[in-house]
Amino acid sequence: MTYLSLLLAMFAETVLPEGAFQRLRSWVDRVNQEMEINLEALGAPGFAHLQWLAPVFIWLLGIYLLHHVLWTLSPLFSGLLSVTVLLYGLRYQHFNRVFTEAQLFLNQGDFFRARELVLSWIKDYDGRELHIHKPSELVFYAISYGAERALRQYFALLFWFMLVPGPSGLVIYLMVHWSVMRENENWQTQSFGEERPSMHDLWRANSLKAMITPGFVLYALEWLPARLLAFTIGLLAQLDDAALAWRNAKSHSRFSNRAPLTSVFMVAVGLIQSVADTKTRFTQDSASLMPDTQVQALQLFRQLILKCALVWLILAGLMAAGGLLP
Repeated sequence: MTYLSLLLAMFAETVLPEGAFQRLRSWVDRVNQEMEINLEALGAPGFAHLQWLAPVFIWLLGIYLLHHVLWTLSPLFSGLLSVTVLLYGLRYQHFNRVFTEAQLFLNQGDFFRARELVLSWIKDYDGRELHIHKPSELVFYAISYGAERALRQYFALLFWFMLVPGPSGLVIYLMVHWSVMRENENWQTQSFGEERPSMHDLWRANSLKAMITPGFVLYALEWLPARLLAFTIGLLAQLDDAALAWRNAKSHSRFSNRAPLTSVFMVAVGLIQSVADTKTRFTQDSASLMPDTQVQALQLFRQLILKCALVWLILAGLMAAGGLLP
């Protein structure tokens, strides 16, 4: 049933309109904001860092009980619930359209339309407004954000759906991810102009408190999926270069899965020729090493995501055939 639900969700996500679940996402966002508890206003400022847990636990309990009730009625109903939760989080179709159209615009020499498309895509994700002045920067940011969104809107969902029976694992991951996005939104609104402390700074200040932040929990939830995705990329591209790129980027980003994963993608699509130098940093200058392949890199990146997705689905099919998936 798990693999069948997975295949059904993959198929439905490609044929349904992009905005089919947008109203549901907006509704869930409003509900989550209503469930937020301001512990500082209630006189408990020392526990304010725990208030993000309320929506997570409420949704987890609600979906778990609903799934249990539907399973007693019919496994078909519980499977449809799992498909719905998967479709709520999956955004591969939107991801594919953005990269296809951006590549088309750049091939036509229309840098401004490609930039508008990518900037709108990034702002829709986490509200950030970037300044892109040339195609090399556009390709850099597109792959950088694309690596993170491919992990969070596809591969991590597949991982937690296969690891935890039913939609419970998906709910935990999706709600923690929502908490991180909500925290970013609040910071941009309330602390405009101030530099946000990094996870490394929070860890040095209070490691126990940092471990309960949504950013660290999301990092922990993505720790294994990110490494499995990087390993898949290495198998499809060059495993030694991918491993070296991961180690070099990880040495500069201890609490980040995005930076080393993006570095692996950069090597795989040819935007970074050499990662032998241990001082190689993940910067915008890396995107200008091979200007002739910048536009082609978007196509290679999109194709690489598709190949990794097929590898994961085939592996899931083998696990289901071997009885490892319920």
